[in-house]
Amino acid sequence: MSIGSIPISNFMSSRDVMTEREHQNICSFCRIMHENNVGCVVIVGKSGVNYTKPVAIITERDVIHILGSLDQALRYAPLRDIMSKPLITISINSSIKDAIQTMQQENIRHLVIVEKEKMIRMITDKDIFKAIMNNQALIPSLLSNKLLTEHKTLYNQFNECWFGDILHKH
Repeated sequence: MSIGSIPISNFMSSRDVMTEREHQNICSFCRIMHENNVGCVVIVGKSGVNYTKPVAIITERDVIHILGSLDQALRYAPLRDIMSKPLITISINSSIKDAIQTMQQENIRHLVIVEKEKMIRMITDKDIFKAIMNNQALIPSLLSNKLLTEHKTLYNQFNECWFGDILHKH
């Protein structure tokens, strides 16, 4: 078994993707994050009559940058002015390897999973980490492909858990 043969659909988050309209402000976004205990929200734009088209994402990291900036106007700006775009997506038919490579190349931690341009779910670096830890037969394939060492966040989580587990057993 290798990471190139396992579809991300096996490990994507079971939670619905939280969304907000692009004309709302950061307070609305923060409320959604708080009420749903999530680290990011997908921003949707108008598609016909409804707001269903995923156009961008805003993460906890983005909020920290916005609130830490000296530009107070950003706190009240519409999300369309501060969102991370373009939205990086991945096909539901992609593998864990594809997800890790995309995250590494784009320097992101969240990927929206789409099927024929329709948003299905999300996969995060934490979801991938959990998949690896729950199926340790994947580890040799990761190490041989050097993917794990190229994706720093995932590598750090892996090291912490792996070596912490070894140290607690002895």
